[in-house]
Amino acid sequence: LSSQLPNPNLIFHPFGGPPSILTHLNGSEEEYELLKFNKPSCHRTKSRYFAICHKPRRLSTTSKTNDGNLETRVKGEEVPNRQPQPTNPSILSKEAATASADHPISLPRRLLTALPPAIAIHLSIGSVYVYSMWTPSLSKTLGVVAAAPADWTHSQLLPVFSCAAVVLGATTSRLGEWVERVGPRTAGMVGSAFWGGALVTSAAGVYCHEIGLVYLGYGVLGGVGWGLMYLTPVTSVMKWFPDRRGLATGLALSAFGAGAALAPTLIHTLIDSMAVGPEFIGQCFLTSGGPDAADLVGNATATKPLMVELTTLTDGSQVIASHSPVGEPGRPVVVATESDIAKCSGLVSTGPGVYAIGTGNTGVAKAMASLGVLYGVLGAVGSRFMKIPHPDWTVTVPSLSKEDTSAGENNTFDTTDNHDWLRKVNFDIGLPASYVTTNTMQFPLLWLAVFGNATGGLALLSSSKLMLTDIFAGVAPDIVTPAFTTGYVSALGLGMSAGRFGWSAMSDLLGRKQSYALFGLGIPIVGMTPYLCHTVVEIASGGVQTSSAGVDVWPYLMTFYSGSVLAITFYGGVFSILPAYIADLFGQKHAGAIHGKALTAWAASAVCGPMGLAYLRSHSQQKAIQELLEIVNKDDETIIKKTFGCSFHDDSTIQNLIDAKTLTIEKLMHLAPAGTVDPTPFLYDSTCYVAAGLMSIAALSNLLIRPLDLNLALKNLQGLRAK
Repeated sequence: LSSQLPNPNLIFHPFGGPPSILTHLNGSEEEYELLKFNKPSCHRTKSRYFAICHKPRRLSTTSKTNDGNLETRVKGEEVPNRQPQPTNPSILSKEAATASADHPISLPRRLLTALPPAIAIHLSIGSVYVYSMWTPSLSKTLGVVAAAPADWTHSQLLPVFSCAAVVLGATTSRLGEWVERVGPRTAGMVGSAFWGGALVTSAAGVYCHEIGLVYLGYGVLGGVGWGLMYLTPVTSVMKWFPDRRGLATGLALSAFGAGAALAPTLIHTLIDSMAVGPEFIGQCFLTSGGPDAADLVGNATATKPLMVELTTLTDGSQVIASHSPVGEPGRPVVVATESDIAKCSGLVSTGPGVYAIGTGNTGVAKAMASLGVLYGVLGAVGSRFMKIPHPDWTVTVPSLSKEDTSAGENNTFDTTDNHDWLRKVNFDIGLPASYVTTNTMQFPLLWLAVFGNATGGLALLSSSKLMLTDIFAGVAPDIVTPAFTTGYVSALGLGMSAGRFGWSAMSDLLGRKQSYALFGLGIPIVGMTPYLCHTVVEIASGGVQTSSAGVDVWPYLMTFYSGSVLAITFYGGVFSILPAYIADLFGQKHAGAIHGKALTAWAASAVCGPMGLAYLRSHSQQKAIQELLEIVNKDDETIIKKTFGCSFHDDSTIQNLIDAKTLTIEKLMHLAPAGTVDPTPFLYDSTCYVAAGLMSIAALSNLLIRPLDLNLALKNLQGLRAK
């Protein structure tokens, strides 16, 4: 411990109490002497206190000489200083990361010291929030242009993000003390190694088509890296700004959002440049318009093109039939419709038809591995230059008058960081986390407020690209291209970044509770989304299907776009305001520990949001397919048999076809009669209603939070401890 102090000549008394210590002289119990020290002082390190005593002197000491006689030393003789051996600390050690005690306290110098490394780390880990950029390609790694039977479903892929979020919560709660002990450089380096290794491991899982490796990589290793790379910059930056905690939190977390804004374009570019189209075999009954396609276009004398004949196996997959005039019999294939090809961003130029499984490459594995190296290096560079202030370095806080102090005695709720009295009076006052979580009503209400607001935001972040494509790509294909959806994901990242900084600063003016109340504006945004989707579909189905339809749809598309970005700013604000909200409610002293407990609400929302969306979407999709099957069968009772090789009444085979991704909404829409409404935009109706309900509970919980009398609560705590 003495080696970590500014003066290595100090001797610690680790037992507390008066500055005294017993020194053993020559091994005999009777020859202990009490040493008294001059200039006792107190040094505060976190929440532990040590008595520091300068230059100890003995009153009188007795020792044996070489001839066995006792010798008494002169009173006042100095005790030899116990200096530690000089060492050369590693560049990653906490000592190397500690700045000098005379570091300038000016705001520009502090910003220059603290922010660049933190920004580099958060730009690296911020990409964890754009997991939705990976899911469309991960769901068709074998089929490439369309999902193959063995490809992963969205229900399998979305929980990967939930897994990462749960591991993040465990990391921040379990390794928080370790981060403080080893310093920001070591913690940042370890986090960067985990995050880079997570993407490389996930890339190996995609290459080998082992979803367990994807969970291990992105879910487990990525969660640990996420926790360390999130926690390290935030705690380090806040130490440089004890007088501007809101500013420090906002700046650090806005860089996190900026990383989420830049990552989509980078991921989209890498995937497109590394993808390889699969082998095109030919047209089939479904994609050519049926065996009598030439007659349908009014040219009965035209030569009918040779088409691929398919056979449906018992597991629901399709292969080239033995009597097919085109292709190798028995070869596994996928059938890509026009909508499937439109989502491939120019990967193939042959159009809809039959493609061989396993002959192409989505580019996801190479893109993940490349980003793993890039983000790992970027995080390591930022970690190398992280610095924390010296223990003796302080930012001078203006002294307070009696009037200022007395005016703030009873105000422990809606005060802001701009009040000097709060920083001085409440810094060492607060309720412990164990008492807050079990003996106050404010904590469970705050927990519900965080959970309800975060669930909808995480559901959108985990599947934003898929959601926008499902809702608007069918009605405005010329507008909602892969590049447009990538820009949408980037806009969500910018919104989250702006929300983290903007709402934290705004809460200093409005108050924490009032700011959380404003987040209730997300309820009508989310709740009205189904109505918006139904209106858009009615416009597209009742109007023109060409570019003019896109013009009609444009205002509704922009309403959805801007509304979802605004809702994501609320999500960012929930977490940037939360530390200050906790300090206002329960005091500053134990706010860090209480914050860790409150983040369990975020971990719960990270599970319920993505996994709930996956379940509700899957349920809605199953229901939509059954309704479309009835419509198609009612129009033509033989067409399902011709296309999929099974009867409409064969429920088990139909279910196998659905599970194998052979029977989809897109394919049924090709068989449905004209005027049939595509149900794809309505797959998220139930998700939006559930999310709006949870956000309503969050708003009500926030309104029920009342100020807590800290003085009374502290007295109750003392009474409990006395018992």
